[in-house]
Amino acid sequence: MRIYRIDHIAQVTPDLEAQAGQLERLFGFQRTLSWDNPAQGVKGARLAVPGSWGQTWEVLAPSGDDSPLAAVLDKQRGRPGFHHVAAEVPDLDAARAELEKRGIAVTDGPGWIEASLTPPEHGPGVLFRLRGPGSLALCGDSDAVAADSAPPDGPTLGIVALDHICQAYAERDELAQWYADLAGFAQVWRTPIDEHPDMADLVLNIPGSAICWEIIMPRGEDSFIERFLDKNGTAVHHVTFQVADWDAAMAACAHHETPTFDAEEGVTDGARWKHTFIHPKHAGGVLVQLFWEERPGVWVRSDKIPPQG
Repeated sequence: MRIYRIDHIAQVTPDLEAQAGQLERLFGFQRTLSWDNPAQGVKGARLAVPGSWGQTWEVLAPSGDDSPLAAVLDKQRGRPGFHHVAAEVPDLDAARAELEKRGIAVTDGPGWIEASLTPPEHGPGVLFRLRGPGSLALCGDSDAVAADSAPPDGPTLGIVALDHICQAYAERDELAQWYADLAGFAQVWRTPIDEHPDMADLVLNIPGSAICWEIIMPRGEDSFIERFLDKNGTAVHHVTFQVADWDAAMAACAHHETPTFDAEEGVTDGARWKHTFIHPKHAGGVLVQLFWEERPGVWVRSDKIPPQG
């Protein structure tokens, strides 16, 4: 199965306007499309992510009496959260055949298919929504209309890129090999197994996309990742954005009364870097990581490229 490109990341919420508004005000996203499709049970907004040409963010909410999104929110006790990663594939029938051959359950939508790409014996994992060439509509948005989006009237995070999506999994190399065999994901860096007492990670490049895929696995007797897996399964752990100016980003968080936690900083190859997190309860059910680096490629990466051959 080949992935041509990642199209968007989607989150589900009971309050579309509140969540889209926060993304506009604090994150600096710009709303480009809006729609309401009771027939498919969904209303939504598509927002452009600064610096992420070709990859966008979508906020989805239930519409109509029998919305499948209402069932999703009921399962999450009404709380918003991550919903899916959407990708374009060159051949949708070939993608379906490959997934079914691997024992992955596939759900049909209007012009797209939906499946967890995680090994089925360890699923459900991260939900992917796949479409072939043609219409961009993936979320009931075939009749979407252009949205009037005014520039934010206050400070924003100053995001310059959507860097990666992170998934928790019990064994990083097992999942990395699975993604490599399934869709050609290629490893680009990894931490030594003993660098952190409670975790180890690696990062994969997604073909056709500037977005990367991180896998984190638990280590030790009381790893936060083990607790996450016990509660959520092999799901998305966080989404990471790069900011242009660290102090400005932190000032924007303070202005919008959005706390951050677990801040760290360091120096790699003589250049500084910093990162921190915004809790899911302040970001529509999605754990958000922010990072800044003084020079491209130094944020925990340049000294962790895996050996070739």
